[in-house]
Formats: sequence, C-alpha cells, structure tokens
Amino acid sequence: MITEKVIDSLYKKYKNRPASPDELDIALLFENLIDSHDISIDDEAHLIINSIAPESPFHRIELKNIHAIVEFEHKVAIVLHSSIIFLNKADSKSHIHIKIEKNSFFNKIFNRIPEA
Repeated sequence: MITEKVIDSLYKKYKNRPASPDELDIALLFENLIDSHDISIDDEAHLIINSIAPESPFHRIELKNIHAIVEFEHKVAIVLHSSIIFLNKADSKSHIHIKIEKNSFFNKIFNRIPEA
C-alpha cells in the first residue's frame, strides 16, 4: 500500500531531476503499462499517457520534467516536482498526488504582519 510516508519519501529521494532523461527507467512503463495505459513517447520527447484525458496536464509530460519512474507491486509511479502519477499495472486506472507546499517560517511571519 502506498501511504503518505511513502509519498513523502518519493518527493525527498527524487527532489532533483536526473542529468538526462536517458537515466530514467522508461522501460518500466513499456514493460508494465503499455497495454492498459497506451503509453508512448512522441518525436518531441513527451511521454503520452492515453489513459488520462487529453485535456489533463498529466496526459502529455516532457521527459525532462520527470524526476523518476518507480515500480511498486501493483503500480508504477511517475515522480514530478510537485506531483506523482500512480498508474495501475492491472487496469487503466490512475491516481495523481499533488504536493501541497507547506508555509515556511518566514511566510507565516509575513502573513501575520498587517499591511500599512
């Protein structure tokens, strides 16, 4: 099961993009998901996930924006800077986690100061 702790660890471990998209484990996508999610890579180096609606910002993703591709028992995670796309291996379902930025100490202080 993928818990909040696992999600937090993915964001921490993969906080930076690889030097090149060639370092991504793209083979995981084609080995596990090509049939259920109709995944492809276009000529402009975009990952296309056809099981996600075309109007969604997660339908077409530049490979250079992907931080990691991680396999779990029943899912494959595509880790981005502020979100993670979880694609089921068994069917075409997907789940997207959006990272909520926490207020920093300075933001909390500045939010309390009234404007003059």
